[in-house]
Amino acid sequence: MKVILAIVAFATLYMCCESKTFTRCGLVRELRRQGFPEDKLRDWVCLIEHESGRRTDVIGPANYDGSHDHGLYQLNDHIWCSNSNTPGGECHVTCAEVRTDDITKASNCAKKIFQRQGFNAWYGWINHCKGRPLPDISNCATPFNNLKILEP
Repeated sequence: MKVILAIVAFATLYMCCESKTFTRCGLVRELRRQGFPEDKLRDWVCLIEHESGRRTDVIGPANYDGSHDHGLYQLNDHIWCSNSNTPGGECHVTCAEVRTDDITKASNCAKKIFQRQGFNAWYGWINHCKGRPLPDISNCATPFNNLKILEP
């Protein structure tokens, strides 16, 4: 019985905390689903590629103040998320919640950061995207590519 409980506990933990590595077009589709504006998608893709390599489970190395950055958007645990089991930080989430394959909470937090500070909140964007060619996402289907135009 203990073995069965251990297997169920492990499976539950694995399923709830599974991470994901997005392809570029998969990321574009998910950002659209999360409601990111079309005219900023290339910036967001660039930021994510340089911050986390499109991986949801990343915990960055210690920053100068001892804090760490978490998840797809590399959200700082001294400001935006809580390292405890209790949601906290400016985004009222745990850092574990922003490292899962469901990026809804992480995306909501990233949008909050963007509203307050723009892309300049992320060094990955400043150092690799600002004023530079942005990733090509033209081969990623737009929401309108699958529409058929009916002629009268």
